Amino acid sequence: MEVPVRYFPGLFLAVFLSACGDDDSATQQLTAAQETVRDVPAGELIGSVGPRGAHQWLAVPFAEPPVGELRWRAPQAMSRWTGTLQALEHGSACVQPDALSMGKGIDGIYGDEDCLTLSIYSPPKSASEAKDAKLPVMVWIHGGGNVVGEASTYDGGDLAMTQDVVVVTVQYRLGPLGWFHHQELNGANASLEDHSGNYGTLDTIAALKWVQENIAGFGGDAGNVTIFGESAGGENVFALLVSPLADGLFHRAISQSGVAVTTSVDFATETEKKSSHVMAQEMMKAHGLASVPELRSIDAGDVIRAYMTSPDDLMLDTPTNIADGHVLPETPLLEVLEAGEFNKVPTILGTTRDEFKLFMAQNPTYVDRYLGFWMYRKNPERYERDAYYGSTQWRIGGAAAPARVMDSPVYVYRFDWDNIGKPLWMDLPGIFGAAHAFELPFLFPSLDLGPLTSVMAGGDDEQGRQFLSQAMMNYWGNFAHHGDPNKGKPVPASWQRWDSDQQLLVLDDDSSGGIRSGSETATIESLIAQLAEDERFESDQGRCELFEELSNFRNWSFLIREHGDSLGCGG
Repeated sequence: MEVPVRYFPGLFLAVFLSACGDDDSATQQLTAAQETVRDVPAGELIGSVGPRGAHQWLAVPFAEPPVGELRWRAPQAMSRWTGTLQALEHGSACVQPDALSMGKGIDGIYGDEDCLTLSIYSPPKSASEAKDAKLPVMVWIHGGGNVVGEASTYDGGDLAMTQDVVVVTVQYRLGPLGWFHHQELNGANASLEDHSGNYGTLDTIAALKWVQENIAGFGGDAGNVTIFGESAGGENVFALLVSPLADGLFHRAISQSGVAVTTSVDFATETEKKSSHVMAQEMMKAHGLASVPELRSIDAGDVIRAYMTSPDDLMLDTPTNIADGHVLPETPLLEVLEAGEFNKVPTILGTTRDEFKLFMAQNPTYVDRYLGFWMYRKNPERYERDAYYGSTQWRIGGAAAPARVMDSPVYVYRFDWDNIGKPLWMDLPGIFGAAHAFELPFLFPSLDLGPLTSVMAGGDDEQGRQFLSQAMMNYWGNFAHHGDPNKGKPVPASWQRWDSDQQLLVLDDDSSGGIRSGSETATIESLIAQLAEDERFESDQGRCELFEELSNFRNWSFLIREHGDSLGCGG
């Protein structure tokens, strides 16, 4: 589905897709706190005390900067640094389009290639206390389509303090600097990792290795690591679940609004309209280069610009999580899960009820605006109809389908909260509902959503919103501690494991039914059958237009493409 994210920038670019806000705390250097001095295998460092009282160490490097000859190569382990690292402020984001930086970028590009850092948030302890604490570790992988986003958006202090865990937020290479598969890029003596094209995936694996070697010094238990991520971060969680290189590096996993999908090598190199072969030739021609390896010499911003169709592009057509056969299996991801060939750890899978509405709200086919701001749905009936199919497809691909085939403990949720405000009487609850990324402020309460902060808190049940937030943090924290979201801190409802009854937990406030048990019985086959019989479509053309949108959305064609003939829409 072609979604021109540049529409409605005043409302959207402050949040969503990567949930990026213009958080002043991300640029403020805090005062060094002597009690945060740590000496770990990576080196000595000093941090600060964050606004929630947590000890925090920001922008700690976990790999050599992937610059120059290290561009488009697997991350290289760092030697122990000398002196005391001042881990007091967030470092650069990884290179990305400037659309979400709130004007902090230069010439349409934001970030720096020297970006492989992680930040650590821990309950306050002395160095000696930390060594014996053995707290669960929660490693957060941000979203943003694997094209935008940064760790500084997410302050792990709330989770650390309320759940007695160590939170680690990681950065990884993005867009074509993070995923670029070309057989001529590396020589015959290069490693399989170098040849894989999965540099962003390998960055997250390198961060997990760093955690294994160093986290004990911050109070963490290397034997109890939970990976969790949202949107593309959730897709990266799925990638780590099936990567043999990540075996043993984590012990629980949470995918929030991710989909179990990888990209074939053929699609990444040849089929995609901006495939690596096509783009390499375009960049070589533009810069007068004679060989693919010489592309390492051009400015990183020029690599990103080559994929941009306009200066205000947010997302790029670039394949990610490439099924190279070494870092990630060649077999489609769902088939890998069904075969049991994955890292079998307790897992939480979930989506929001109205995932698709976030993207529809940015599409002028569905939503218009008056005086440049006041939003309204052009055709509310069509809006709800199409949102149902898009969101149901997402729930199947992100939760139900993988849960049905995984032979490890799986818990599934659906986030239904939609009690947002109505500024200027705009029907934002109808436009957004429980949209993609709306659960993030409930897990990261200090998340700055820019102009939407007041909207998210502007519903008629603020007490219920705060109750739901605490309950969700307790479920996630309990899971990190015990591998079971019900054990540990009190929770308002029992969360049953997914089994033959296909049970899930609905997350909502009391005014809309509260936290309760539910089920998800939809399959792709049942969704296609429903689409075929839906009398709300005035013609088969409208039905097929929606089918095409669903097929093309984020390269998820594997979900429904084969069913085109049954709809009369082509295969």
